[in-house]
Amino acid sequence: MDSAGGAEGSDLYKKVYFIKRPKVGEELTTLLKNKFKAIDAIRDLISWLEEGRDFMVGLNDWTPPEEDGQERKIAISPWLPAAENHRNAMDVIASIIYWLDTGRDFDITFTPTKRFEVNLN
Repeated sequence: MDSAGGAEGSDLYKKVYFIKRPKVGEELTTLLKNKFKAIDAIRDLISWLEEGRDFMVGLNDWTPPEEDGQERKIAISPWLPAAENHRNAMDVIASIIYWLDTGRDFDITFTPTKRFEVNLN
């Protein structure tokens, strides 16, 4: 096993970051943890984009009144035009920063896909 939790030489299957609102008395600690998680997610997004990975980003806002809990899925792929990939990445980063600043409960998932490669064959 490598440090990312997958078998050596294999792709990472999925990354998930949970950002939760703090409980009373744990505000500063939780705020710091959430900022580190958000920075890690943004760093991984940029890293995966630069590596040319084909993946989906799932953004799920759990804060009411968004009670339907519907997940936004955003594609990042070497098969998409560079401008679209950069726009999608900026949308993800902007959502993470906005939701973090407004104190929402949300999660971020990075799921590798081979969606575009499959469609080419």
